[in-house]
Amino acid sequence: MKRMKFPLIKPYLVRKDIQEVTKVLDSGWLTQGKFVEKVEKSLKKDNRVKFAFLLNSATSGLIAGIKALGLERKDEIIIPSFTFPATANSVILGGAKPVFCDIDLETFNLSPEKITALITPQTKAIMPVHEFGLSADMGKIMKIARQHDLFVIEDAACSLGAGYKGKRTGILGDLGVFSFHPRKIVTSGEGGCLITNSSEIAKKIGCLRNHGEYNRKFITYGYNFRMSDIQAAVLYPQLMRINIIVKKRISLALNYNKFLKPLEDKSILKTPVCPQGYKHVYQSYVILLSEKIDRDKLKKFLRAKGVETQFGTHCVPLTDFYKKYFDIPKNSYKNSRYAYEHTLALPLYHTLKMKEQEIIVRELEKSIKKCAR
Repeated sequence: MKRMKFPLIKPYLVRKDIQEVTKVLDSGWLTQGKFVEKVEKSLKKDNRVKFAFLLNSATSGLIAGIKALGLERKDEIIIPSFTFPATANSVILGGAKPVFCDIDLETFNLSPEKITALITPQTKAIMPVHEFGLSADMGKIMKIARQHDLFVIEDAACSLGAGYKGKRTGILGDLGVFSFHPRKIVTSGEGGCLITNSSEIAKKIGCLRNHGEYNRKFITYGYNFRMSDIQAAVLYPQLMRINIIVKKRISLALNYNKFLKPLEDKSILKTPVCPQGYKHVYQSYVILLSEKIDRDKLKKFLRAKGVETQFGTHCVPLTDFYKKYFDIPKNSYKNSRYAYEHTLALPLYHTLKMKEQEIIVRELEKSIKKCAR
């Protein structure tokens, strides 16, 4: 595969991080150990939450969260139709049924105005996704959840460090789940974390991630959802500098906003929004292209110039599995379909320089001229 001059993402790892991993390898204790404890303690402190559990993936966290809430196969969970398939997959693997809800095209997040019409006697939870690092409108979502006595599970995979009206994402609902995949702001290679303020949920998660064990007794069935100390050692030093990482990402995003303004003024594209009172951490910098631009053709032109890009994420009801096994109404999820076909993520990583962003935008401008429909 051709190496890109400007890749979509580069994990921000330094030499000192490798030394932390070496400490674990030298200790001979490679499973859950002191680094797992240190990371969990850090996440509890930073997010001002009572409980944090490191896991082998965010998907495992969502599955465990659904199980901990006691949801069953007949129970429905409302999720956005524009998200990575892991959101929907976790609902099925957790033993419940996903119900897709369209998004707000400005924020790419679950549209609160479209939730109520989907609520049935079988609805037990709402699972908003804080897409690309921007919080969903949790005020409206929590109000709906309280009115209908529903759980709220935050898929905060993309939003570690993001905020909604003075509070961190992940702690606004009953539980929240972060991801540490390499495309995220900090990474352990693979991995995730579940946070909650509920001692009842915490007890169940502790059992579920560790074969059903509690106080050295196996009180239920469980999974092996644990993160190793090797992975936690990779993650820990990144968490120690997360404020620096987030600040840099915001700065890079603002640079892009400035450089792309001429194209936005011509209605060729839209840059990401950040509503007042929100903190966007830009896990991905995603633009929305005009219908006049052939997005897939644009990707190919940019790749030839060494600029890696990617579509935003998936319209899950259109994927092969969900289209085949779920009754998807024709012409539904209009905004999600549009976002899937017209979004484009640009390179964004800690070591990206302003001059390099200018080059990327120049290549984007030149390529757009060749990709008009």
